[in-house]
Amino acid sequence: MKTFKIIGLIALLIVLFEFIGGFNDGWNDVDKLAPISMERTNPAFDKVTATTFNVLPDSAIQAMNSQTGTAVPTGFMQCHSYIVPSGLTNFTYILLGITGLVSVYGLYNLIRLFISIIRKEVFTSINIRRIRWGVYLPIAYHLVKYLLNWSETRDAMAQLTIPGYTIQPASPFEFSWIGILLLILLTEVFVVAVKLKQENDLTI
Repeated sequence: MKTFKIIGLIALLIVLFEFIGGFNDGWNDVDKLAPISMERTNPAFDKVTATTFNVLPDSAIQAMNSQTGTAVPTGFMQCHSYIVPSGLTNFTYILLGITGLVSVYGLYNLIRLFISIIRKEVFTSINIRRIRWGVYLPIAYHLVKYLLNWSETRDAMAQLTIPGYTIQPASPFEFSWIGILLLILLTEVFVVAVKLKQENDLTI
């Protein structure tokens, strides 16, 4: 049980660290994109939304290398621009907001789960609910986030023309499907372990 306590403490610290790190990254992204942000006075401001997508260069452009004194081939793999969101994209925005808010409850359940593990209260019925809420809600959020990326990229492909570049469709392989399957598998293994322990306790 001492091992469970150590693992629970480490997991709790990792969750808090990633939450703070993700919040800071999201906050700093606003400053990074400030040079190409659209002014509120722009007539199109209320109609468009910012998005980032992958692009593939049709041909290389030349950039001067100060060390060699010559031009070298250069290309860009990602682009930030503005699109008019389609009906599907607008619906996905709403869905993302809902799943994002509900995921906060999932994070709360994960924290409660790790605290109970630290207290050596591992195989309990309430932890079944906590681990399921804590795993499935964030998974739902990330799935909706991928759907939003796919929908925004589809809108960008239909609306934008970037000279020398081809907008790439969102790839399903950018998403960690194996990681999701492992999380689901480990969650259900934990649930089975709790139920087996409860059955064993009843037979004693």
